Amino acid sequence: MPKHINHPGVNLKEIISERNLSQRDVSAKLDIAHSLLNNILKGNRNINTKIAIALDSAGFGNANDWLTRQMEYDLYIAEKDEDTIKKRKSIKDWSLIEDSSIVPLSYFKKQNIGVSTSEDIQKIYQIYGVENVQELQQRIDKFNPTYFRKSSKFAENKNHVIAWSLLAKYKASILEVSKFNRSSEKELLENLKEIFYKGNDVVNKSQDILKKYGIKFFILDRPSKTPVDGKSFMSQENPAIVLSMKYKRLDNFAFTLFHELGHVFEHLTNPMKPEFNTEEFFVNSSNTELVEFEADNYARNGLIEQKLWNDFINLNEEFSDEVILDFAKNNKIHPGIVRGRVCFEYNEYYRKRSSITAMNRLEL
Repeated sequence: MPKHINHPGVNLKEIISERNLSQRDVSAKLDIAHSLLNNILKGNRNINTKIAIALDSAGFGNANDWLTRQMEYDLYIAEKDEDTIKKRKSIKDWSLIEDSSIVPLSYFKKQNIGVSTSEDIQKIYQIYGVENVQELQQRIDKFNPTYFRKSSKFAENKNHVIAWSLLAKYKASILEVSKFNRSSEKELLENLKEIFYKGNDVVNKSQDILKKYGIKFFILDRPSKTPVDGKSFMSQENPAIVLSMKYKRLDNFAFTLFHELGHVFEHLTNPMKPEFNTEEFFVNSSNTELVEFEADNYARNGLIEQKLWNDFINLNEEFSDEVILDFAKNNKIHPGIVRGRVCFEYNEYYRKRSSITAMNRLEL
């Protein structure tokens, strides 16, 4: 298409001038108002089908030619329109992202965050903290958090892991909670353990308690091939914990939450360990960092004190449901948490049927 295209009214004006006709004579021939013709010649009104046919009938050229000129002019103007330019770029970039699979768009469409078509590409850029598709690719290429290791047991798609991680940070950034206070650690843990023990509406009640104590918390489902159980990090001035709920079991939820709380209190907000304040901690099966062992120990001992556990182990040769239920009741610990630890330390119990399994199911 040429660099510049005139409105077809300019061409009509030249023809009228060449024929030494007045605008009033031409408007009479076309059976249209003089003011309408004048606006067409000035480029303020378009030549529509009716006028094109009238021009053809009056000997001013083929109707199809006039309509073609009008269409070419309209396209030319549209190409220069800022909104049109943005829309074309959005469609192009969206297609590039979709074809290259660098962002799992189908996952974002399911998250109810305002992403459904190419018109929403700015939301993707906002989540990834970039301005354009080039920066998006660079962001993905450079994504390499310190405390994340690929699991050898599960298939992983790096782009999916990144999407989950960055969406978690984005959603946390728009949450509002109370001011965080490290000195409330013990009180918070006791409140959570009471919720676990009662086993009623555990996730929602845990979220309410964490919010009260200044910790952002929510569940975020994962795209496929994303072997991540959870993540903890600082979101503005507050710690944030996001879980994926791969397993719908109370013991798994409790342990994973306490594991992340271990990162919150032992690493992210620990004034004696400032090197961890800006880190992001992921939960997955292959991480062997010392900080992960520390978080695991925090969770184990936070849910069941080590001395209490040692006494339980030493006093019992077998861990039947009756033994577990009795211990759980006496110490106000959910039996699913007790059996979960038994199964972890004594693998043969995984294969045994248990009435506690039904009690351990977690409703979301």
